[in-house]
Amino acid sequence: MILLPYIIFFATNTVLTNQQIQELISETVSHNVHDFFRGKEVKTTHMLDHIFPKERKIRSLIGGLETSMGTRVWEPLAKAFAESNGFEVLNEKAFNQRVPVIPDDVTQFISLWEKKKIANKSIPLSGYWTELKEYIEENVDRDALAFQKMPKGQGVDIILSKRGKLFLFDIKTTQLNAGGGPKFLKNFLEWYAYLALMDMADDANCFLAFPFDPHNGKFWSKEGGKVSPLIPSEEAYVADEFWDNLTGVTGTTEIIESTFIKLGQSGFGEQFLHHFE
Repeated sequence: MILLPYIIFFATNTVLTNQQIQELISETVSHNVHDFFRGKEVKTTHMLDHIFPKERKIRSLIGGLETSMGTRVWEPLAKAFAESNGFEVLNEKAFNQRVPVIPDDVTQFISLWEKKKIANKSIPLSGYWTELKEYIEENVDRDALAFQKMPKGQGVDIILSKRGKLFLFDIKTTQLNAGGGPKFLKNFLEWYAYLALMDMADDANCFLAFPFDPHNGKFWSKEGGKVSPLIPSEEAYVADEFWDNLTGVTGTTEIIESTFIKLGQSGFGEQFLHHFE
């Protein structure tokens, strides 16, 4: 097994070919861009419409497409890669709709771990998961749990399973707000709690995922402070750290970008130009 400079999920004998990856990207992007523009209209008005009417329309539409890339492109693409590489893609919507109400004593346990992790970001969440399972097993009556919809803003984007392991992802935009790390941490601590309370898995891992690096290899030096106290390349992945684990190949991000370039060179975008008139 080739050791990568980040934590790999596990070794796999199933590896997608470059051609398969390119086809998955083309199909996913084409389908979801078409879906975005189907019946699309710019309904809001702005004073700048009187000065830059076409440019304002372009900004509105492209801005909307850019904002929706997570749900329209990156999430479907990640699921397609994972499914083609032997992962089982679970229904994250069903999970987000019904999670346990966390008992008060478990909430206190979470708060103590939250303080400990913020004070020492080098402590891995794998230790929390081990201690949490033991605490819940000894102190919680699972039969007495109530259930509710997951609180707004806390939902899981992707849930994968393979060989008895669960992987939960929150796919984020690369434009992070300062101070977001503690919120991400809080979400993960509660995700782990939901899994443990429902006894869903012996082995589970929760991650942030950033689909590409706008800083040309300097993402963590530029943005690492914004995900702290999560550990870069271990509890938060960027570009190949994320994609290569799903495809089983090295350099998936380059394949993704080259496929976008080919779509552009083929005139793919020209079929949508009438929306900007």
